[in-house]
Amino acid sequence: MRLEYEEIKKAIELHKLFLAGDPEGQKANLTEANLYGANLIGVNLKGAILQKANLKRALLCNANLEGSDLQGAFFKHAILENSNLTGANLQGASLKGANLDSANLCGANFLDTDFEDMTIQGAVFNSETKWPAGFEPVKEGAALTLS
Repeated sequence: MRLEYEEIKKAIELHKLFLAGDPEGQKANLTEANLYGANLIGVNLKGAILQKANLKRALLCNANLEGSDLQGAFFKHAILENSNLTGANLQGASLKGANLDSANLCGANFLDTDFEDMTIQGAVFNSETKWPAGFEPVKEGAALTLS
């Protein structure tokens, strides 16, 4: 479903209230939303649901996606530089050509994720991060952290 700018803005504002504990707030559920090329720089979607969302070419630099459900999401050529993906579930997502440089990947679930041409230079991960079989994050430029 293609969301108009005002709909995206409203969902983010309601989510912000939700995170602050405001009873008027509402957890963002953007399941299967078409956010192609959306400018979401610095957005706080901590814990949001974006299953199977189309985030192709979306700008998510400095975004907080901690604990978000991103299963099956499509991030082809998306920019997630410096984003926080701590504990996010990206199982079955496509990160083909995505930029996750300097992102926090601690505890994220990347099982069955398409990493073709993805970059993670300077990203950090920990022992809780789940990678697809055979993927070697250190060889790709990410660093193991103890935290």
